Amino acid sequence: WGKEVLDGMETKFLMNTLLRIGSLMKVGFGSAGVEIIRDNLDRGRKKDVLELSRQGTTVSCIFLFCDIRQFTDATECLQEEVFVFTNKIAAVVHSICHSYGGTANKNIGDAFLVSWLLDDETDKEERKEEDDMFDVSTSHVMFSSDSDHLCARNNQADKALLAVVKISIALHYDYFFVETMNEEARNRLLTKLSKRKGPIVQMGFGLHAGKAVQGAIGSPRKLDATYISESVERAEFLESSTKTYGVPLLMSETFYNLLDSANKYRCRKLDQLILLSAENDSLVDPREILDSGEKMSIYTFDMDIDALWKVPSTNDDDGNSTTSNSDVETRRSLKKAALKRRSSVRRLTVAQSSGELGGSTIQRTKSRRFSSTTAVNLPFRDLENVVDDIETPEARKRILVLPSGVSKYSDKSWTEPDIKAIRNDLVMKGVLFPKFDDGLKSYIAKDWEHAKKCFETVLIQRDDGPSRYFLKCIEKHGGKPPRDFIGYKIV
Repeated sequence: WGKEVLDGMETKFLMNTLLRIGSLMKVGFGSAGVEIIRDNLDRGRKKDVLELSRQGTTVSCIFLFCDIRQFTDATECLQEEVFVFTNKIAAVVHSICHSYGGTANKNIGDAFLVSWLLDDETDKEERKEEDDMFDVSTSHVMFSSDSDHLCARNNQADKALLAVVKISIALHYDYFFVETMNEEARNRLLTKLSKRKGPIVQMGFGLHAGKAVQGAIGSPRKLDATYISESVERAEFLESSTKTYGVPLLMSETFYNLLDSANKYRCRKLDQLILLSAENDSLVDPREILDSGEKMSIYTFDMDIDALWKVPSTNDDDGNSTTSNSDVETRRSLKKAALKRRSSVRRLTVAQSSGELGGSTIQRTKSRRFSSTTAVNLPFRDLENVVDDIETPEARKRILVLPSGVSKYSDKSWTEPDIKAIRNDLVMKGVLFPKFDDGLKSYIAKDWEHAKKCFETVLIQRDDGPSRYFLKCIEKHGGKPPRDFIGYKIV
């Protein structure tokens, strides 16, 4: 039988229907749910019901918790259109994370939970324990915590960090998030956020790695497949702490240890914490706190996304250079809502035409595919002069294209033009990293006078959230560390 005959059969129609149902269930239940539903259906195939009395499964994962800033304000301004706005943000987060091996698990209103499955070396260590016990030169000390057994053989941590960087770049494509809004709702949102620096959509990110139990919660009437773990709460805690330190991303030490050595070097240590459990929350003796609490260092990956729009107009032969566009397309109706800042606009694509994230590669798309209102992603609040509709060939090429497939990861991913551009100013001036590191060490060692000088030197060069945070702490105590200061922030 030919393909045309098979396509017309009822069995083919039923197969397609089952595939669609399966795809919808996969979307509805998330990454943890796929395995759970499969196992429950297999165990309860004779009962025609889901078995919810089974225990969960322990897995090792990297968890990314991200939250939309000022979501309440967006809800008030957009009202019923807030769903379209939120789904556009979810499309950016989910597609980029998926392209680097992540799987979406939960959508919690203004927040998203994404996970990367890790390798577990517990069994490997147990198999080697007997041999290593008698070999002094290669002996291994038994690991003291489950986090030490985590292993990212396929660069899961590096991929997760790169996904956050790519998402941060994509969030600067303002037009992508508001192009489908009606004019009234769009103007309300732009007016509400007009005093805030940066792009329309801003997010905080928390990255942590650890073990979790995945399972089904609920009843046959309503079922949720999710992860239950302190690790998930830790990722959420890190995201909420980004507001304290004035950075968009915080990483735990456990996650940091999974990174490649080159990427560890690119990260900046911000602080060291002691996490007290509820039963130890009443401790006041510094020595007891040090003995009872869990110590954790936190890190960030510094990004100057605005640098992508500060580069002067150039054209290199390789076609990968970025160009400044002074002919900005926009709608006259947005003139009152736009902030007067810059007339030179540069937008990079986030994906190559093949579906892989390609940094600064320009998407070569025929202009007939775009209308005069959707030809380019415009930074509404970064315009110095809001002009009439102007369509230029260069402007039409700069659109946000989200990846639809899997992106190839390699060490070269970190040397792409857009990644280098957002790091160049931070690294080349040679002040931020060494001075902040010197200041942090002095702060921990109670030499607050020297620490203050270091943080002030950093702030002379650039506005740095962590430096401002530590200066406030120093000023709060009159420039002298308290008697009970132990070098750790107690949380």
